[in-house]
Amino acid sequence: MLHGRDAELRELTGAVAAALADGRGLVALITGDAGIGKTRLAHEVASALRAGGVRVAWAVCRADDGTAPYWPWAQLLAALGRRDALVAPPGDPALARFRLHEAVGAAVAAAAPILLVLDDLHWVDRPSLRLLESLVPHTGTAPVVVLGTYRDTEPGPAATLAADRRVVLRGLDVAALGPALEQATGEEVPADVLASVHRRTGGNPFFAAEIVRMLRGTGSAGELPPGVRAVLDRRLDGLPEGAETPLRALAALDPAGTSGADDNLLAQVVGCSPARLAELLDTAVNAGLVARGEDEHRFCHGLVAEALAARTPPAERVDLHRRAGTVLTRRWRSGDGPAAQAAAHLLTAARRSGEPADAGPAIELAVAAADAATAAAAHEDAVQLLDRALPLAADGAPRAGLLCRLGEAALAAGDLPRARTAFTTAAEHARRAGDPELLAAAALGLTGGAAGFEVDLTDPGRVAVLDEALAALPPHDSVLRCAVLARLSVALTFTDGEPRRRELAEQAVAVARRLADPAALATALAALCDATAGPAHVEERRAAASAIVTAARQAGDVPRELLGRRLRVVALAEAGRWADVDREIDAYAAAVAPLRRPGLSWYVPLWRAARAAMQGRDPADHVAELTALVARSGSLNAELLRLTQQFIFSVLAGRPDEESLARFFELAPEDAATRCTQALVWAASGRPGAAELLADYLDHRLDGPADSEWLPEMVQSAQVAVLIGDRQAAARLRRVLEPYADLFAIEGILAGTWGCVAGHLAALADLLGDPGAARAHRETAAAADAVAGSGVGAVIALRSRPVPVAEAVFQRDGEGWRIGFAGRTVVLRDSKGMHDLAVLLARPGVDVAAHELAGTRPVVAVRLELADRTAIDAYRRRLAALADAADDGDTAAAAERAALLRQLSAVTGRGGRVRSTGTDDERVRKAVGNRIRLARERIAAVHPELGRHLRASVRTGTHCRYDPERPVDWVL
Repeated sequence: MLHGRDAELRELTGAVAAALADGRGLVALITGDAGIGKTRLAHEVASALRAGGVRVAWAVCRADDGTAPYWPWAQLLAALGRRDALVAPPGDPALARFRLHEAVGAAVAAAAPILLVLDDLHWVDRPSLRLLESLVPHTGTAPVVVLGTYRDTEPGPAATLAADRRVVLRGLDVAALGPALEQATGEEVPADVLASVHRRTGGNPFFAAEIVRMLRGTGSAGELPPGVRAVLDRRLDGLPEGAETPLRALAALDPAGTSGADDNLLAQVVGCSPARLAELLDTAVNAGLVARGEDEHRFCHGLVAEALAARTPPAERVDLHRRAGTVLTRRWRSGDGPAAQAAAHLLTAARRSGEPADAGPAIELAVAAADAATAAAAHEDAVQLLDRALPLAADGAPRAGLLCRLGEAALAAGDLPRARTAFTTAAEHARRAGDPELLAAAALGLTGGAAGFEVDLTDPGRVAVLDEALAALPPHDSVLRCAVLARLSVALTFTDGEPRRRELAEQAVAVARRLADPAALATALAALCDATAGPAHVEERRAAASAIVTAARQAGDVPRELLGRRLRVVALAEAGRWADVDREIDAYAAAVAPLRRPGLSWYVPLWRAARAAMQGRDPADHVAELTALVARSGSLNAELLRLTQQFIFSVLAGRPDEESLARFFELAPEDAATRCTQALVWAASGRPGAAELLADYLDHRLDGPADSEWLPEMVQSAQVAVLIGDRQAAARLRRVLEPYADLFAIEGILAGTWGCVAGHLAALADLLGDPGAARAHRETAAAADAVAGSGVGAVIALRSRPVPVAEAVFQRDGEGWRIGFAGRTVVLRDSKGMHDLAVLLARPGVDVAAHELAGTRPVVAVRLELADRTAIDAYRRRLAALADAADDGDTAAAAERAALLRQLSAVTGRGGRVRSTGTDDERVRKAVGNRIRLARERIAAVHPELGRHLRASVRTGTHCRYDPERPVDWVL
């Protein structure tokens, strides 16, 4: 019987039954001190569910370091006959972990309704906990009940697990403790003794039972830990000679006394036959020290293991761990058992012995176990194993190699400070050892990791460590040399080494092609794109980016594929190929989604916010998603681009956000661009000093390297020149910008755009008194902006200048619209139709989807017929049968026929075709068409000439279009 837990049992069984009846799941946790009865209560809940036909799977978490990754899940899936679900696929670590979690979730869902019991969650490994956390959200929609137990005195990471119910078990009261002790000890405890035991134990039934048993054997209570140990010592002393030896070995294999060991392993560690082992252990079973299972033995409770550990001399404990590690290593090499278990014992033996002979095998097994953990996406386990092995490694190359492995594992686990410390120390050891390859590996780790690309450009030592590594490497081709060349090229960004950047990148590409290594080629080409990021190399970069995607897909390297797609997005945007840009953004989003890595995912909302602004849509949702992902990623580059986008949006809205600009300057490396952008802010706000800033900037930058920032900086400078009327600066800028008239000025990695360069050239030409060139450039810009969106990327300078005398005006004026045409100007109130007309007038000759004007996305809509065709045919046959009777004067037949005709006409149309519901496209088309027609009628009422022009030139439908008989120079 379960004493004193009736309320908790009713709560849990009731909640579980209600959840399963609703077809949903539940997560419940039982927590309390050791021995408080958590496992006992879980057994009662499981028994109740099992009696009701619910499947039950049980797992016990282990406390020793040598436990295989995902050990609790291995037990659960074995009970379900689905061990195959716990195999991580090869490839990217994050993607492998995601697929592993999905496979386990599917296996559990397929077994529903089911109860999963995870006992002793305070010892759960972090990979297993992460897998459990990924399963928890799905319990709301599937009949999967998770019941866990853990000690609240040492909860570990399990305490943060989300739960629908959390039952906390405290000590039993005196009334409940008496029956519990009687059941546990087989005798009634006197009232006075019971009260004393209750005061000392707080009602913990396990501790109380141990005291009662101790009292029964010795007649003395004593302090609990020493007293229990004394009892166990006496039991151990009473064993026959030699019987304690296998128990000491079992304590070495299972120091927590919770999981036991199989008899075959125990016999090999002890060095005796299975028969002799069974004979020795039988005496321990009879003494109540161990319990016999199927081909295994385990301690009755953990205190036995503690007592045995205290009785074992240090040298013997080292020898036991050494022998256990040796046996488990043989098992692992033959494919039986995890490397982590063998590594744990060898590491313990080596640490305690201090013998160099023990260190080598321990490090070898730790590295093998760490590799296995990485392959299983258990990166935290890999870090822990390598951390334990590190003190055993000799100074110099051995320690440097282990540190580099530790750094990569820490990067994969997301522990950036730990990774940097490991790589920095590795570089120091590699220098002392004179090992160029290890120095190169450490340098790559310090600047982004072996497979990384982004470099912290604020790190002053980034170039020096890579230069040092390159100089130390032998000159022959190698993947390592290729990687260092490429990474150094990127690290030289914002320095005076632009020619060297391209030279290094081209060398890396040549090495990769000679090696025929697709992953190395992808890395080298990415560096080349970064080194040729200026406007003169747009098509070259687009081709290189496409080659990166191809090479990365050949290598099965998703992060490098994403890098190629990122570079291709920018090159396509610069070329104004916006349909291709949108497709590439969608392709990137699809490839990055399974990885669930904020450091790679934030580009998608960045780009989608930029495109939404260009198309006249509200980017707020994308901006919010971007902000959240940037915060989670911890990437400085991501934060800089978020601030860049925020600033661009504010400038284009006519309200420069100086706070975001100041924050950008605070975080970004200092360069001349700060003067250019500051001049734009001052010019837009009418503050003095913009001319001096612009002149200083142009003197330093105008004829300098045309790198990735040069074109947007020149465009910002052009806006400043127009805003302040600086004809001398305008002439200089016009000269350098004219070769790039067809390109778009892209800020950052498409954080935003200043529009087509031709639009800025038009403004410069206006300032310089060249109306012919201005008109030609404006036509080019209008066509390019029409393809890009609704012209949101138009030049701020053009918006800020006084409205020029023009043939026609269609502009917002406060809360209304000022409209001028054929020499007459009127003001009308605002409406959605006026906004639609403004968009169409800005894009003459271009079909604009009604969905774009409505600000909605097209959806695939199915036309639903209002009646079943079989029913229609039945109606018609009945009408034919009634026709003659009705004609002969049968009034009942005539009435039925009239009713059938009314029903049939309601669901059929012209020609007898079945009517159907309208589609989404039809609703949007009608809505947009109606509001444009209403706007035209309002305009015609006060401005008949413009009304006639718009009726003749504006067409509505699924696509709307403004197509005038002759071009009209609208000021919008």
